[in-house]
Amino acid sequence: MELREIRLPQDFAPIGDMIVDTFQYPENPEWSVQTDEQEHIAHAIKSFRKLWPLVRVMQLISPPLRDIFRGYVATEGGKIVGLTMVQRRGTTSTWIVGTVGVLPDYRRRGLARKGLEKSLELMKDHGATKTGLGVINGNTPARSLYESLDFEVFDSTFDCTLKKPTAPSIPPLHADYEIVKLKRSDWQTRFNLEARITPAEVRHHEPVEKGRFKQPLAMRLLVPIINLVQREKEEDFIVRESATGRVIGRCGYSASLRGKGVNGIRVRLDPAVPEPAEHLVGLMLQKVVSLSPNLRIEIGIPRWMPAILDAAVSYGFEKRVEYMKMGRDL
Repeated sequence: MELREIRLPQDFAPIGDMIVDTFQYPENPEWSVQTDEQEHIAHAIKSFRKLWPLVRVMQLISPPLRDIFRGYVATEGGKIVGLTMVQRRGTTSTWIVGTVGVLPDYRRRGLARKGLEKSLELMKDHGATKTGLGVINGNTPARSLYESLDFEVFDSTFDCTLKKPTAPSIPPLHADYEIVKLKRSDWQTRFNLEARITPAEVRHHEPVEKGRFKQPLAMRLLVPIINLVQREKEEDFIVRESATGRVIGRCGYSASLRGKGVNGIRVRLDPAVPEPAEHLVGLMLQKVVSLSPNLRIEIGIPRWMPAILDAAVSYGFEKRVEYMKMGRDL
């Protein structure tokens, strides 16, 4: 068994296959990688392989881009059987453990622990001071592993799904609020909102730092190209008080224009101002359905935004899984 650093672009395809086979839970089907997600992963990998020469050029001129695909794979006979993938969060010293997985036939050999331990060392070598990951609530073996490595639960997010979306009837937005488009380059608005609404108990492991939101120029140029190649449309909006201009939330969507894959919506709202929640969720749902009908839609909702969860449920979204967010200092 060999444990080595990820090699790209040659590892893209086998990692994609490995992820699909790894994250299947017969006893909890909703936890599993769904058929539409498998197609989404395959298409994303194909797109990144096509764009890899451009990504490499961007990495040469923008150092933070070098830290978006790091980690380790465990191999046996040349086959990837385990994966730990990590990435820097923007330009900060906080890193995210995006994936930890081992194929079913290769479990209970300590591969997940070894891959994560090596990845923790890798992150520290690149200046990381904090790291975090998500684990499904109920996945006791994974959570026990992370706790043994000093990770602790500090938050949770509900992953909700709408399997048969239709254009909804939306309640009107109260005259006290207005919605305007949010430019990709406007990182200050995103930063200021999160700095104001993020609970204190979350900030230790997920610091609200400018480097999370202020993307390097190379990334701002690369993202629209990725969306074009993947045939996805994204838009973001802010919600503000009409009288004062104070931003109280933001929302957006990602819609597949291929008729395949999975669509997504996102809503962030000041918990102290819950009134616009139903309108915002409905508006994003309406925009996605108009652009990309029939595809399943997902939304991730922090536990501390109950108004968004209630609004999503009112439109037919169902709780799929709860991800416990765990973090540790390095």
